[in-house]
Amino acid sequence: MLRFKNIVKTIQAEVTRDGTTHTYDRNVSTRVPIAPRNWDVIGIRAAAGIVLGLTAVAVIWSTVSIGKLLEGGVGYAAASLFDAAWITCIILEVLARYDRSKRKFARILGGVLVAVTMGAIFWEGWVADSIPLAVVGAAVSAVAKTLWLGVLKFIDRDLGADDAAWLEGETSKAALMMARAQVQRQVARAEAGVIGEMLAIEHQHREMAEALGMTREEYQELRVRALGASDAAPLAAIEDAGKPTEGTALTAGTEATDISIVRAETGNAGQEPGNANMQVTPGVMPALALVAPAPVDLGKTPADLGKPVLAQPIEAPARLAREMGKVARSANRAEGKPSGNTPPATIAEAVRTAVAMDIYDVDAIAAKVPELMEKEPNRYSVRREILRQRPAIEKAKAAKEEGTGQYL
Repeated sequence: MLRFKNIVKTIQAEVTRDGTTHTYDRNVSTRVPIAPRNWDVIGIRAAAGIVLGLTAVAVIWSTVSIGKLLEGGVGYAAASLFDAAWITCIILEVLARYDRSKRKFARILGGVLVAVTMGAIFWEGWVADSIPLAVVGAAVSAVAKTLWLGVLKFIDRDLGADDAAWLEGETSKAALMMARAQVQRQVARAEAGVIGEMLAIEHQHREMAEALGMTREEYQELRVRALGASDAAPLAAIEDAGKPTEGTALTAGTEATDISIVRAETGNAGQEPGNANMQVTPGVMPALALVAPAPVDLGKTPADLGKPVLAQPIEAPARLAREMGKVARSANRAEGKPSGNTPPATIAEAVRTAVAMDIYDVDAIAAKVPELMEKEPNRYSVRREILRQRPAIEKAKAAKEEGTGQYL
């Protein structure tokens, strides 16, 4: 017989009097059908409740018995571990009711743990010189476990071979998605750490360059010459169309070698845009070779040690490049041309060139830099370089407005 029940709901209603409308809460009663009782579910719940109560009795009994065997005190806490272990296996059986292999493993493990618990209870009765206590006491846990097996028989849901294979495939797909998400999260954390370390290194390099009164490129050249170090924007010793940019004459007794130090060509061949890599070509001596190490000579002169002696000290390539650049830029400014005969090789030079063309707005400089360079630079690097040169740009703008001074 179909049964119904009344459900009272509150709705919003409107009432109008004399042209004025107000909203109020109105209770409405609705009759809805009631689903018939599921006696199977009610029965399994009642059975599970009874078995759960009997299990509590078994847990208390085994805890007291094994606790006495362990001389009480903390032994009672240790005794509770025995029943808690096989009860946990029962929970695992319920969770694995759709997976036959997992359910079988949990059931076997639970049986082994119940046997261990029964053995401990039997031992306690044996020590107490009471065979009935030993046998009946051990049977308490066995009865509780057997009742749970009967209840789980109605909870288990065995699937056919095809359905089980489909369910396993879906479970594997879900597990793969979860594993990928966790790995991607770990990769993201690692990348964030690497980026943070690289930014910290770059910040330290710029602070050192400012403390020494150098540009970032000049400081990097100093690092290459002193340590042979290279990072995201090093200076390279490369051959420029077979003609050295700077020549250094050595004294007699050493082979004459042209030493060329120029900035590496920017690009994105295997690296970030605007960066450069250390490049050494045959016939060209790297910048590290310009640094003479300080050997332990024990007070002897180079001539006594049979080493070649330079006729004159090698002038710093960075200073020579700056002097040559100043001459070229001065000549170009006098003719009204951009500073430099060739497109700027670095973002810093391009920013200085744009300012030399009386461009002082940050956005205008950022738009002009790509036009001055042969290759498209990294826009974030351009912005960072403009911010780094901001004080000098403001100074050049003020000098321009006053009609005195120059930026370069």
